[in-house]
Amino acid sequence: MLLKKKRFVIPALLLILIALAYSMLKPFWLAQLTELEAERIRLITPNSVAPATLNRINSEQMMADLRWLADAERQGRAPGTPGGIAAREWIAEQFAAIGLEPAGTAGFLHPYSVTEHFSLGRWLRGKNATIPGVENAANVLGLLPGTTPDLKPLVITAHYDHLGMHGDSIFYGADDNASGVAAMLELARYLKAKPLQHPVLFIALDSEEKGLQGAVALFRTGLLQPEQLSFNINIDMLSRDTHQLLFAVGTYHHPWLLPLIDQLQPQSAVKLIPAHDRPWYLAGNTQDWTLSSDHGVFHQQGVPFIYFGVADHADYHTPNDTADKVDVEFYHQVVETVLSFLQILDQQLTAN
Repeated sequence: MLLKKKRFVIPALLLILIALAYSMLKPFWLAQLTELEAERIRLITPNSVAPATLNRINSEQMMADLRWLADAERQGRAPGTPGGIAAREWIAEQFAAIGLEPAGTAGFLHPYSVTEHFSLGRWLRGKNATIPGVENAANVLGLLPGTTPDLKPLVITAHYDHLGMHGDSIFYGADDNASGVAAMLELARYLKAKPLQHPVLFIALDSEEKGLQGAVALFRTGLLQPEQLSFNINIDMLSRDTHQLLFAVGTYHHPWLLPLIDQLQPQSAVKLIPAHDRPWYLAGNTQDWTLSSDHGVFHQQGVPFIYFGVADHADYHTPNDTADKVDVEFYHQVVETVLSFLQILDQQLTAN
């Protein structure tokens, strides 16, 4: 009997010792990985950028669109609120004026609701209850045909919702993400005149701030099928200059994108950083943005993606994220860079 006890005690003690060693070494180990990732990012950060000579995008129109979305009258564009509904109707009007084809379930709109996920909460609220604030949501979808119609569409996404009002404070969401929607509209105007070979599906998403629910609804309702899509380009927070840096997230998951970034950098007036997409066991405590915005849902569905965005800043998710804080020239060149990437990607995917 004593021998049997020893057989169990010794492995248990070893496991305890291993767990204690791991807990003691983990902070040091993660710190080392974090420092290594910071050094990696420093080494891949360009020392210089191209002159800001590209002028294909109408910066004045783009800023006018951003200011409309981030105006106090929109009250922060929370899903289902008058400001959020006004925003989606206005975006649908812009899609129509540009000449995009309706691609929703109700014209340009794709209305949806989100049922409660937590079973106890669903039981308490009733079987058909919905998450508060997501019962009157809608994505906005417009399709631009390509010159080679049989190609699978590229999907450009940008969420238009924000945090709404908290008490008397308006969370305007100028950078997050009026900047992405205004950029998407201007990209649509340019590509309408000079289309890509691929069709382009423009999607303004609702309730991103509620847990990426607009992107989830695209697939949950069957509106989109992953195998019918070629690529997702998500643009979220583009307009605040953080040392000329623009992060390109997704190259860790899709290394074939790195040569495209290398091809793009010499013509870009911003510093492109392929980062924030590596798991903790490679990057330590460095933030992994793989699932941080709507591109994460496309990634989970097996659709290749890239996410363009700036780093978080002091006004992120505060009432101070207002249109007057936009770095207009930087924002302009960021969107020029995204346009150049679209053209390079179009050629790459067509060639393959």
